[in-house]
Amino acid sequence: MPRPALFAAALSFSLALSLGTAFAANPPAKPAAAAPAVIGKVTPELVLALVQGVGFTVKLDKSGDDPELTLSRGRAVTIYLNLHDCKTGSCTEADAYTYYARSDLDTAPTEGDMADWNSKNYTQAYIDSADDDSVNLDDLYYFKGGFTKANFLNWLNEFKKGADLFDKMLRAL
Repeated sequence: MPRPALFAAALSFSLALSLGTAFAANPPAKPAAAAPAVIGKVTPELVLALVQGVGFTVKLDKSGDDPELTLSRGRAVTIYLNLHDCKTGSCTEADAYTYYARSDLDTAPTEGDMADWNSKNYTQAYIDSADDDSVNLDDLYYFKGGFTKANFLNWLNEFKKGADLFDKMLRAL
């Protein structure tokens, strides 16, 4: 083989070897996964389907001004979801809450118990003096601007975990 051809073959081999090493050390990036679908129109029936899809038994009550869903799963704490402003064509927010009548508890929590809970958690705990001193745990989720199924269900799951912890705290008083 003539010298220039030998040199070209060696150069090609060397280039292929170095490129192969470079790609092995830094493989090309994989294409990004598609962004989750943003849901813009929120109806009580849509929320019902979402929460039923993750194993909750759900009852939808549309008799009041704001539709309310009652969620249960096994012996866990019952969660209520009030959907607001649904008459505009798309609900604007969900208010998740649990509720305890004073008679449901052996020992009534104090305002100090509620303040302690609120200082350590993202949910809002309070005693409703306008409702026979009922004890409530509350949180809001805003649908305005759209939302994703995963984000909403993560929020609901975190509220459920908090509600279960709140229940344990109340029962331990």
